[in-house]
Amino acid sequence: MLNEIIKGIARRLNAALGDGYEIYQNQVKQGLQEPCFFIGVLQPEQRPLLGLRARRVNPLVVQYFPRAEGDNAELLAMAERLLLELAFIQLPAGDWLRGTQMRYEIVDGVLQFFVNYNMLVEQPQEQVNMEDLQIEQNTTNEKG
Repeated sequence: MLNEIIKGIARRLNAALGDGYEIYQNQVKQGLQEPCFFIGVLQPEQRPLLGLRARRVNPLVVQYFPRAEGDNAELLAMAERLLLELAFIQLPAGDWLRGTQMRYEIVDGVLQFFVNYNMLVEQPQEQVNMEDLQIEQNTTNEKG
């Protein structure tokens, strides 16, 4: 499910900002082309609910590397834009998720934008079918 969330974020960023930004999911050792985004997963967790349901908490970080190093104005403008654009994302299957606990900070000239996409899931359960059942039925007409 996390891969679908990452795809949803990437699609939303591309739709909102256009093709002028590279979007990475995996670490890039060399050849990072700014301006670009890096989408990373933090510490997901699953919390059980009643029955077979569970709440999945999916915290992510979207890092933005600006065109010009140290351009805080560009970083702050992008942070404001991400607050709007990542409020809702659409997964590849068509479902919508709301971004929660959105916050950001600038560390070493890179925007760190944090957002959670939480969801309720139902654990799959193996369904056991009944075996063959035979019923014998008689009708009687008793008058008493």
